[in-house]
Amino acid sequence: MSAKTLISIKSKIYCAKLNISGLLLTVIDKENNRIIGVNGVFIAGDSLKNARTNISSIDFIESINVATQQYAVQKEYFEVIKNYLLQRVDQKNITVLLNNIENNPITAVNEVQRIIKSALNIDIVDVYSEFDSISNAQYTEIIITQKIDSLTLSQQVEIVAPYYDNDRKVAEESIKKGKQDIGVAMLYLDSSQFRGICFCFVNCATRKLLYCFCWLDDSSVVQSEVKSGDALYELFSRIVKAAQKTNRFTPVQHEIQSSLWKVDVDALIHAIEHEASGLASQLFASLLQQSKDIQMRAELHRTDAIRFHMLYNPSQFDTKEEIHEGDSKFDKKLVAVDLVLSPTSGRKVSQLQKGDFIYVLIDTSTPYGHDVAKTLNLIVDHKNTPIEAEVYSVNYNKKKGYTLFVKITESLYGKAIEEQDIKVKTRLAVSDEEATSSKASLVIGILAGLIVIGILLFILLA
Repeated sequence: MSAKTLISIKSKIYCAKLNISGLLLTVIDKENNRIIGVNGVFIAGDSLKNARTNISSIDFIESINVATQQYAVQKEYFEVIKNYLLQRVDQKNITVLLNNIENNPITAVNEVQRIIKSALNIDIVDVYSEFDSISNAQYTEIIITQKIDSLTLSQQVEIVAPYYDNDRKVAEESIKKGKQDIGVAMLYLDSSQFRGICFCFVNCATRKLLYCFCWLDDSSVVQSEVKSGDALYELFSRIVKAAQKTNRFTPVQHEIQSSLWKVDVDALIHAIEHEASGLASQLFASLLQQSKDIQMRAELHRTDAIRFHMLYNPSQFDTKEEIHEGDSKFDKKLVAVDLVLSPTSGRKVSQLQKGDFIYVLIDTSTPYGHDVAKTLNLIVDHKNTPIEAEVYSVNYNKKKGYTLFVKITESLYGKAIEEQDIKVKTRLAVSDEEATSSKASLVIGILAGLIVIGILLFILLA
């Protein structure tokens, strides 16, 4: 389980002398003792002096956004306080504040009030604050919420139109009405060998399955990463990172992931629209009947297209990355791949050299990866199959492990990260038939040689 290393301070502020009230969210990185974010709004009048602070940080940000739209904003007061917090509050003051938040919250509330008074250069200001510990994933949600709010309607339409078959009119209507057209089925898997979590995303408007993502690992590892009550995106973010470190169950993971693509989309959408998690569990469980040991439980959620795009479907899935070769570097189209393991006859990653041929699986958990695999005809009966690729480079880093780049086609390269020096499946120098033929030829040659030697010895001894 990842630690919540950030502190959020939710403050409501009222100053009768200036005739303003406001909301302020300050986020502190408690590991580095520094303020990493300040968000807020100040308005004319006292309408915000009784605002709620005993809510989540993401809901508090939503309150700030609503106030920005509903009232006459006094932007200059927020800018003054923001600049003061970022430029005048040093690490020593932050250390004291964090210590009080941990051990003496009442003193911490007074300390925040003192800082606000100094920022506004005024003696009488009512400030009430509450404090929360949040994770980096939760803070990302806050940032995304703000980013969405800062976009114009046309910019939002531009982002979500592809999710509505590029029908801009339908996309605009969805945004205006706040439709939550993206369904999320989160699956908990449990077997005697492993535990796992899978995410399946479906577009309820176009009735298309967008992509599936799975993570399998030992039961104890999954338990350490998953906490009851985690926010949806926080859990998704955590298992994406955890999956990058897993290689033991990669073949099973790909098999399960491929099976999930076969789900009855219409039935899944019906389950999502009626919040029928039991029905969803049955739908997915029927796809894994060959693995009778697996038990499954589904949770259903919904989100809007723009939030899905920014949180769950980042554009970096389809990017170019610099590949270094000595002192030179150049851009290549990249897709994430997993190495095909061969514990008995394979070669260790550290032994691979440029030009060697190995087998990899395209990571089909993203829309981009799935499209690449389909284009290369690697999706057979909804199952992802391996492809041979040429090793381009192998780099080792103590923290990350081994980073491999492989050449799949002239225009497409794959990237894999392995923490351990595992054995991977390689292309044999000769085929089995050739090897058998060579062995037969060798035996015949040896017999012929022995016969010739026998004849020579007979002649010499005669």
